[in-house]
Amino acid sequence: MKDIQLLHKGKVYQGQVGYDQHGLMEVTLREDHALINGEMVLCFDKSSRQSMRILNHSQSKVLLAPVDSELFQIKARPECKVEAWLNEDKPAVSPFRLNTFATISEDFKTTAVRITDVSRYGLGFEVDDFSIRMHYVYDSMLICDDECIHPKLIVRYAHIMERTIRYGAEIHGISPEDLNKFRYYIAMEQFKHLMLV
Repeated sequence: MKDIQLLHKGKVYQGQVGYDQHGLMEVTLREDHALINGEMVLCFDKSSRQSMRILNHSQSKVLLAPVDSELFQIKARPECKVEAWLNEDKPAVSPFRLNTFATISEDFKTTAVRITDVSRYGLGFEVDDFSIRMHYVYDSMLICDDECIHPKLIVRYAHIMERTIRYGAEIHGISPEDLNKFRYYIAMEQFKHLMLV
């Protein structure tokens, strides 16, 4: 394993790289740390240095992704106007594929949906229901392994497919804790997919 150092708020932590591929790095630290999910660290050794952001940490291990990773472009966009969201000139991005379940709720009606992908512009889900309202803020609950997160979503478009309806929704609001859990879940799902290929 390769030795590496992490600089965080003026303190240097010694560690060893356990995994470093596909934009993810797992580091085992040799000492207790005060690292917080979402914060930036500078990772360096004798020959290289890279700014990373903490996706998740435990007592001794830290999972990092590059600061410019597409994962950190996924966030709430409450000020986004419909015209900007549907703008065809927006840059193309590759979405992260997912296959998880969620619910969206309005008043006393809850609808089960299947989340198919997520990107900086929002997330896509499929459901066999024409009653989903456009440009309406829904409360939602996404299942991320053994935890649930609760973002607020605004449905922006619908596409009728052969067997289902695919909706696109932007994230209108999400707590920082839920956003970190969601980013970590997305990263782990991509990692599992890479291991199966």
